Amino acid sequence: DQTATTDQTGNQNQAADQTATTDQTANQNQAADQTQQTSQGQQIVNEAEKYIGTQYVWGGKDPSGFDCSGLTQYVYKQVTGENIGSWTVAQESSGTQIAVSDAQAGDLLFWGDRGATYHVAISAGGDQYIHAPQPGQTVTYGSTQYYTPDFGVRVN
Repeated sequence: DQTATTDQTGNQNQAADQTATTDQTANQNQAADQTQQTSQGQQIVNEAEKYIGTQYVWGGKDPSGFDCSGLTQYVYKQVTGENIGSWTVAQESSGTQIAVSDAQAGDLLFWGDRGATYHVAISAGGDQYIHAPQPGQTVTYGSTQYYTPDFGVRVN
């Protein structure tokens, strides 16, 4: 009888261990999904940071020189493999429009009216963004407190 009890207890402990392992795996998968969503935005910011100091070049689309939409197109292509378009108005359609206050790291920020935007940047989170400002300047951080975008887009 004692042997049967030990086996039964052993099996019960094994079942409890499997349940705990299953719960732990589910929690890890959920955390990984959340991290993946967050990390893509952060990966976009990290990629954009590599080009801080790169000269602004009108029509520039690569690390030898960028204009605003060239920087965003290049960074997104490097991180996601997707082509979001080569100019601001095309990039507006690359995702879902959001309020500037809802922008997270990796979202696009636009200046101008939808369909007639004239500048784009990559949100770095908070009130910070990375952009290629204008001729004579280099890729740099900016602040929405000093140069405020009109809307954002979360790329799909």
